[in-house]
Amino acid sequence: MATKLTGKRKLHYDKETGKNSILFTLLCILLFYPPFFRGLFFDKELLPTHIFTFGLACIWMFTKIRSNDRMIRSIPDLLGLAIVGMYFLSIFYGVNTRLAIGEFLKYTNYYMIYLLVRDFTVDDKKNKKTILNVLLLSGAIVSIIGIGSAIGTFHYNGAFVSGRINSTFQYPNALASYLFALFILALGLLQNSESIKEKCFYAGLSNLFIFTFIPTFSRGMWLLAPIIFGIYLVIVPSNHKLKTFIYGFITAIPATAFSLLFTKGIENRYGIIQWGILLVSIFVTVGITYLCKKQIENFSNKLHKHIFAVGAIIIIIIGLMGGVALNATQPLILSNMDSEKDLYKIVNRNVTNVLKNKEYRLEVNTIAKNPQNKAYAGRIDIYSINDEEKVESLLNKNIVESKKLALNFSTKDSTESIRVRFLNYYANTEVVFDNAILYDNQTGEKIKDIKLKYKYIPERFIARINSFTANERSVQGRFAFYQDAFKIIRDYPIFGAGGGAWQTLYFMYQSYMYWSTQTHNYFMQLWIEIGTLGFILYLGFVGMMFFYTYKYTRNTDDTKEKLLQITLCTAWLTLLIHSSMDFDLSLGAMAIFLWTLFGMMNQTNITIQKLKIKNNMIRFIPIIISLLLVLGSWSLQLGQQYTKKAVGYVQNNIIENAIKYFEKATKYDPFQGSYHTDLATIYALVGKKENLYTKKAIQEIEKATELEPYNSKILKKSARIYMELGQFDKGLEYIDRAVEVQPMNVDNYLDQTQVYLALSKYFIDIKDQTGIDMVIDRIPNIKSLLNKHSQNSLQPFRYNRDLDDNLQKLEYLMDNKEDTGQLKKLDKVVLYKKFDLDIDKDKIPDGIRIWNTKEGDLEVRKQDGYISITNTGNDYGVLIIDQLSLQQEKKYKLEINYSSTLKSEDFDIYIYDLSNKSKVIAKLENIKPTKDFTKAVLEIDVPNNVVAEKQRVIIVHRGKGNEFINVKSISIIQSI
Repeated sequence: MATKLTGKRKLHYDKETGKNSILFTLLCILLFYPPFFRGLFFDKELLPTHIFTFGLACIWMFTKIRSNDRMIRSIPDLLGLAIVGMYFLSIFYGVNTRLAIGEFLKYTNYYMIYLLVRDFTVDDKKNKKTILNVLLLSGAIVSIIGIGSAIGTFHYNGAFVSGRINSTFQYPNALASYLFALFILALGLLQNSESIKEKCFYAGLSNLFIFTFIPTFSRGMWLLAPIIFGIYLVIVPSNHKLKTFIYGFITAIPATAFSLLFTKGIENRYGIIQWGILLVSIFVTVGITYLCKKQIENFSNKLHKHIFAVGAIIIIIIGLMGGVALNATQPLILSNMDSEKDLYKIVNRNVTNVLKNKEYRLEVNTIAKNPQNKAYAGRIDIYSINDEEKVESLLNKNIVESKKLALNFSTKDSTESIRVRFLNYYANTEVVFDNAILYDNQTGEKIKDIKLKYKYIPERFIARINSFTANERSVQGRFAFYQDAFKIIRDYPIFGAGGGAWQTLYFMYQSYMYWSTQTHNYFMQLWIEIGTLGFILYLGFVGMMFFYTYKYTRNTDDTKEKLLQITLCTAWLTLLIHSSMDFDLSLGAMAIFLWTLFGMMNQTNITIQKLKIKNNMIRFIPIIISLLLVLGSWSLQLGQQYTKKAVGYVQNNIIENAIKYFEKATKYDPFQGSYHTDLATIYALVGKKENLYTKKAIQEIEKATELEPYNSKILKKSARIYMELGQFDKGLEYIDRAVEVQPMNVDNYLDQTQVYLALSKYFIDIKDQTGIDMVIDRIPNIKSLLNKHSQNSLQPFRYNRDLDDNLQKLEYLMDNKEDTGQLKKLDKVVLYKKFDLDIDKDKIPDGIRIWNTKEGDLEVRKQDGYISITNTGNDYGVLIIDQLSLQQEKKYKLEINYSSTLKSEDFDIYIYDLSNKSKVIAKLENIKPTKDFTKAVLEIDVPNNVVAEKQRVIIVHRGKGNEFINVKSISIIQSI
């Protein structure tokens, strides 16, 4: 029997209800805004959210303590707390303290939100629905911003890039998984709603999410979406299967069709028309939902047992429509007739069913418009693509008149597929391509009818479909990430390497040079950070969510709640599945979305024995911890703000204020290594006048390198500061460490060699032989590491001309370390090549190239200590060393250490200048054969009107036999 609340009890109840309403409103705000601030990927936006969450949690915990209510109720609650605990512990053993603190704050934030959502929705279906509506409305605004940015109505930075909608996340793949999860939620609420207004509302949102989903062009989610929808269809209650299918059909199909139409018109930026397409798409779905609600319900109730038959019919219809769309083509028109400047208009078509070393013929009709007689109206380029996706030109044909073309070409022995490129470039030109057919040139057999332009499908969509291939770089890159991640896991197996470990360590483990602060696999990253123990805890957490979903849906008769739980489960499963191949959950907004969905799952409460706490203050420990988290996050936020101010003062050359704010930054965020190096830089600058600041600079460097010993940027900054302060041995130590922690980056070797050369010149100038010896003794390790890592890299190192020049001068230093007179000529060295490195792994020593006449067949092979040049062709070939920096009216000496079996008339060396026209400025002809290595010398007298770096050395081998030239070294040094 109900009792009436009176007096103080009623007043107390009203106050508690009011407090809870305020807290719930604040929670809804917290869940609503994160997507709008770059997905909370950056600390600038994330830290204020931490403050908001922890502050809200403080108030909530206070209400729980006052009401003597539990905050931890279930096994997932305990497992979630354990995950947070693992991240907290990693602060003390992790490889990067500051990043570990950041990850601890993130997961504490997510866990607090999980607890708040769980507490407000556990016994309140209205609150659960309100939160879901907040998430859906937030997603709707995200979608509208993305669409508006694509049209040009809005200007949100990074929301539309390279033809793909990124919206406020600034990352299309994360946006795609977010939108599809929202689509699943909207679809579930659509079915659970009894009000026609609500049904129309959710139907419209479902359409909007899919409409925006398509132009994200996320291939991964395109593949996963039908699979996830299939899973959803299988696990929903049997009496909802057909209904789910029908509502999915009437929301997704119009959205997809109109979105493709929208995508075709993006480039034209007809704003009203594009917005109209969106509205028509939504109205079609809403209209069908409104007009056919009863029919859908009746049809579903009668035929739900025949779901598979109905589904098969609909799938066949969709398949037929897709077949029509894929086969409805039209001529390809590429035009710049209305353009005032030259612009590339390009369409690529790949053909895979071709053979190696085979002759083919491409026939195509062309109509050219070129009223101003530009170089061409259009062009066709045909390329060979090998198994490493490397492209090699096979044919180029300029189109200058309208006619039918028959283009003959041959594939190569490395050809795996070919790419036919149709293009238009010049302003006021146009070309039309039609009936492009590829034939076997020998048999006349038709190989492929190349579809030039699809009538109903946007070109961007076709391009993304064509890029589904296991050989593509993005796929190979992900496999490399996973391989490198396992290397880290192997070294830190139990407890992991702490929060931010991948970002800190991956340069040391990477298989080739790439930049990725995220592993592109959430589970792998979690495993790296908190080890196998933490990984098992997380799997247990997710596993319990699955278990409770299964248990609840098996035991309840509440069909609506059953459907809602399955819908929630499918939504967070969408996020987790896609996060296994991308870094979605590195965006704070996505993680908050995930943990919010976790919080709304029905769970079984467990009995936890309450401790009898005599001291009431102990009960407030959770609140105290939350307050400390608020203060900690606020402190880190202040550190960022003070750094920004300090940088402003540096730019305005107000050094005293810059020091003041950098010191504050290091005080409020003492674990950020870059703040200490920035402060050290300023100290070192002032320290040139005041010795006290020199000591402070060194102290800050030591702090920075202790905090971030694997950060090459900090190590290089530290090396530079030590050099400026005259501590050269320390400077060399830190520049060497910068290379060791990031050995696949060619730029690090360039910086290292520049430091070595600068220091060598300094010691040579002051005649410090001890210093010279210190530098020279460390040089062999540079080439050793470079050679080792370049050969181990899965992809070739990028050749760097400046690095090559630096290494040659360091080689010169080592060869002349005992000769002071020769050391003084270091700046006079133009070329000093021993052909002992091939970092780009093209099977030719770095810094040289080969050119052959039509009948020439010159080859270069690297031997032990020299290169061997052969030419079995019937004409000459040449070895070329480009970009020599010879100064006008200066004298140089070329010296080559060689052996040769060639006749003297078949072996020559020329120095060419290409400043104006190509001309010979020095030559060494008829070089005599010799079995033993000997030196030949050429004096070079450079004329005037010569531009430095426009000279080259050419070694000629005239071929016609098996004779060879062996070269140990070649040098060019300016004469004094």
